[in-house]
Amino acid sequence: MSREGRDGKRARRLGLGVLMGVLAQLSAIGLLLAAAWLIVRAAQQPPVLYLMVAIVSVRAFGIARAVFRYVERLLTHDVALRDATADRVGVYRQLNRIAPAGLTGQRRGDVVSRVVTDVQTRQDRLLRIRLPWWTGLLAAAVVVGVVAALDLRSGLVVAAGVALSAVSIRATVARITARRDGRLAAAARGRLAADMSQVVLAGPDLVAYGAGDRFRRETGRSIDELAAAQRRGAGAVGLASAIVLAVTGAAVALVAAWSAGAPVVVIGVLVLAPIALSEPLEAWGDAERHRPSVADADARVAALADLPAPVVDPDQPAALPTGWSLRLRGVAVGWDTTLVDGLDLDLEQGDVVAVTGPSGIGKSTLAYTLLRLIEPRGGSVLLGGVDIRDLASDEVRSRIGYLGQDEIIFDTTIRENLRIADPDVDEEGALAALDRAGLGDFVRSLPRGLDTPVGEHGSRLSGGERQRLALARLMLGEHRIVVVDEPTEHLDAPTARALMDDLLSLAPERSVIVISHAPEVLERIDRVVQLGAAPVRL
Repeated sequence: MSREGRDGKRARRLGLGVLMGVLAQLSAIGLLLAAAWLIVRAAQQPPVLYLMVAIVSVRAFGIARAVFRYVERLLTHDVALRDATADRVGVYRQLNRIAPAGLTGQRRGDVVSRVVTDVQTRQDRLLRIRLPWWTGLLAAAVVVGVVAALDLRSGLVVAAGVALSAVSIRATVARITARRDGRLAAAARGRLAADMSQVVLAGPDLVAYGAGDRFRRETGRSIDELAAAQRRGAGAVGLASAIVLAVTGAAVALVAAWSAGAPVVVIGVLVLAPIALSEPLEAWGDAERHRPSVADADARVAALADLPAPVVDPDQPAALPTGWSLRLRGVAVGWDTTLVDGLDLDLEQGDVVAVTGPSGIGKSTLAYTLLRLIEPRGGSVLLGGVDIRDLASDEVRSRIGYLGQDEIIFDTTIRENLRIADPDVDEEGALAALDRAGLGDFVRSLPRGLDTPVGEHGSRLSGGERQRLALARLMLGEHRIVVVDEPTEHLDAPTARALMDDLLSLAPERSVIVISHAPEVLERIDRVVQLGAAPVRL
């Protein structure tokens, strides 16, 4: 479906949802007013047939209120959830644009908070801010019209009460829950999420180094700041309810005084009209409480778009070459400083080469440079004879794949982990990739096969099985050059040898670059680049 079609469908769903919300509000108001008319009229003891319309109306309004509210929630939440999905995809695209170099100053938990909590908070703009105002104003307009038709002065009183409530709530609640509180609350949530992530990932290390108490105090400050902001928000909602109560009481008193000469049944309806509007008016107070948080969530998500991209694609990228030879000429790599300089390397199609050197010398940084996640600090990298700076970064990564030592395995099934690389892969293609990675027979032996859950971080698999699953996922990407970073780390000797057998068997169909400092890995590869020594030419 085209974007115009999706926007039109969204507008129709939202419009129908707002209409259902207004009808739900009017049904609740009609229920109260019809019940008031029925009670007053029944007190006059007319024939029961005179009351049948009111009796049926009370039942109809009671049922309609629930039905309209259900349909309204169904439609508006569908729109909000679709918007949240689009927002989250947009956030992921921003992260893909700036990662990894653009996230060096961000804590992992805070980034997760932006992807999850801030995107969820942005849903409140529609569900908790706009909808209560829209439905409340429209319902109030209908009630004012009905009351004015019965008694003009009473209608003016109700209209004035609605206007005074709206202005007072908008001014006072916004002042109490100022934008500063929204920023503090959002920042506190981000720090708290980052702290909790750090506890999960590094809890034993914090205790071992005696940092537990200091970390607990820092976390406590974030909790206190968040709680204080939430208390101010709750106080603002209470103040809004007090305003609505005061305005409603004054409106009831004026209506009762000015409609004294009207029929008794009409007086009952007029007096209860301001009370019937109190529910939608109070909802405005809760809506204003969420406004600063939504505004700050917008700012935090938008801030990702303002981060500079470490790699800038050319305006008119060159076509991806069919060949996949790799040539490095005088390449310098690094982040803030140059780690490796003057590196020359020729990697023909189907070649295997190892890169080694002491920890921190820039081996993984070289891999990120080849993948065009960061720009080379000097020299040139030619892929199929074309400088990678003239190619779109996504195109480069479609040709060059990367397998890290701590590759992420998601808490889902084997099949779904493979579908990350190829969403359309069928069972035959998935098993073929697993066979290529040396894991096919193992998966076939499992009772649930490809639908076997792997657990959090692949905890139900051994270290070698996790690496092989990640390798199979890489195979589905159809990369012609495979860069593997410390593939045998944390594996026992037999498993490491078997995994290296499978990696080396990828040639000559693919070129393989193995980053490792393990002697047993390096001795199996004929060409070895030693970083940290004199400039290398191979």
